[in-house]
Amino acid sequence: MDPLDALQTLVFMSVVVEALTAIFRQFISTRASEIVTILVGITLCFAYNVGIFSTLGLTTRYPLVDYIVSGIIISQGSHALSELFKLRQK
Repeated sequence: MDPLDALQTLVFMSVVVEALTAIFRQFISTRASEIVTILVGITLCFAYNVGIFSTLGLTTRYPLVDYIVSGIIISQGSHALSELFKLRQK
């Protein structure tokens, strides 16, 4: 996959994670919200076979690790995107 396509995938997945976890944030604490965000990111990576390392052409014997790391990275990206959107709205 082209690196630009990989970046688009990361951004898209981050937006999806942010949208899904925004629903839960109304009902849970901030600390629990962070955990839910990570779990949603990991779950989506497993569900859609999105691995950042494999997307960039790196091979691994353990694709589960790729999905877990990718989910964590995507979940952290959702926080960054959320902050970016908040700054833009001001």
